[in-house]
Amino acid sequence: MRTGLKTILLCIGILLLASVTQAGTAVPAQSVPAADTAAVSLWVMDNGIGSQRALTRIVRKFQRETRIPVQVRFLNWGEAFGEITAALDSGRGPDVLQLGSTWVPYFAASGKIAPLVPLLDKIDSTRFFKESFKSSHVSLDSNVYSFPWFVDVRALYVNESKWKNLALKEGEVDSYVEFVGALRALSRMQRDSAAKVAPFALPGNGDWTGPQHMAPFIWSFGGDFLVLDSSGYRSALLDSTTLAGLNYFLKIFGDRELSPYGLQENSVESTNRFIRSQQLFLYGTSEIIKQMEISNDEGGLKESPITADGIAIVNPLEGPAGKVGFVGGSHLTLSPNHKAAGEALLQFLLRADNMDAYTRQVGFLPADESIVNIWHKDSRYSQLIETMKTGKSFPNIPEWVAVEGTLIELSNSLGALYRDTLPLPARNRQVAELFWNAHQRIELAVGHQSTLEKAKTLPYIERVLLSATEEKVPETLEQLVAEVSENPLWRVTALIAVIIAVCLMLLVIKYYWKT
Repeated sequence: MRTGLKTILLCIGILLLASVTQAGTAVPAQSVPAADTAAVSLWVMDNGIGSQRALTRIVRKFQRETRIPVQVRFLNWGEAFGEITAALDSGRGPDVLQLGSTWVPYFAASGKIAPLVPLLDKIDSTRFFKESFKSSHVSLDSNVYSFPWFVDVRALYVNESKWKNLALKEGEVDSYVEFVGALRALSRMQRDSAAKVAPFALPGNGDWTGPQHMAPFIWSFGGDFLVLDSSGYRSALLDSTTLAGLNYFLKIFGDRELSPYGLQENSVESTNRFIRSQQLFLYGTSEIIKQMEISNDEGGLKESPITADGIAIVNPLEGPAGKVGFVGGSHLTLSPNHKAAGEALLQFLLRADNMDAYTRQVGFLPADESIVNIWHKDSRYSQLIETMKTGKSFPNIPEWVAVEGTLIELSNSLGALYRDTLPLPARNRQVAELFWNAHQRIELAVGHQSTLEKAKTLPYIERVLLSATEEKVPETLEQLVAEVSENPLWRVTALIAVIIAVCLMLLVIKYYWKT
């Protein structure tokens, strides 16, 4: 009996040891050198609902295949830049690191992330969406410092149910001129409605997306934030084409008929208004599509009003220079003192099957074009992918971090100014001052000496930036506005208002006649 008991206990011990080995937490695989079995550190952002769960599954899969333990830390986007900077400056950065696409050149230029040229024979760079891969370099430097992980495409979403009710013909809202006219008509159609729906919003209160919202306006009109010439980069903020695009941006931004809540809200609040079906259009990111599949209890939108109404994606709006949307995203890179096993983890995360599995859970588009082609078959993403193909990203220079900070401050300062009750001439002068100051700060950031004279430039900014814009109301909406105007209830309301005004006038005349 004792011999049998010992045999049983021995078998149990062997099974327990095997289970620990299978978990990949202690025993290294033979193909991995002993020096690489220490835990590999991975820092990534919390990229939305399901992102932590999805990444945890992929990391466990990596551990099973390699026997290399991984320590994962999830960062908050709002605090990540400061935390990453401090860690990399101290030399205690993680082995593998997620960076926003515009952060890559900044950290690359300062030598805080490792060049990845040796990995080009293991990771095919031609897989990646070209505009996204641009941020893997520093401008005018052919070295590679990162690989794209997922793409952040901003598109113009619309409440599908309300959009269908308008019965607009194809191509009636295809340009910025038509878009502004449509917003105006939509607002006026609701003037006697108790449950008004905001046409649109360009957020301007404590927000961080100002540059992303400005970009399509500027690029579609042929302008840009920066221009590269023989002396290097210079600010293009006051170029005529840039100001022409910003003219339409400000037309919507400061007009409470077109964007009734934008001046008081940030982009999260604007998105929530759209989710509640209280706003018709939203300039947003793709993860909202995935969130509509997730229950409210899990933080999703499955039971929300917008899921019941549905969403559609409007074609990018056309300006004189064409249709150009914004493309951003996130990259993966290595710290200079990374463990050799960190390279294995980087390659694993970028493997097509793992990239697809991760992005499908978070709702951002994968950076791999072959996977994007598969996503294209899904009608929910096909228009978004077409938007991505004509999209543009911010300049891949180290100075962009400072430039972007200036633009964010400009957007919020404009919001504060438009919320004020200044007389129009005084406000216009201050708007021009804000743009002049932002231009000077951008010039300083990129090391360019401005040749503009303030006294001559301020009137020019006012004239181009704040001139009247063309608005074209689609014929279908013109008819709907006319029908609202002819509504008997509206005529009765207008008649009552006139009668009250006449009575008040007679009372005033009578009072002064007696005195």
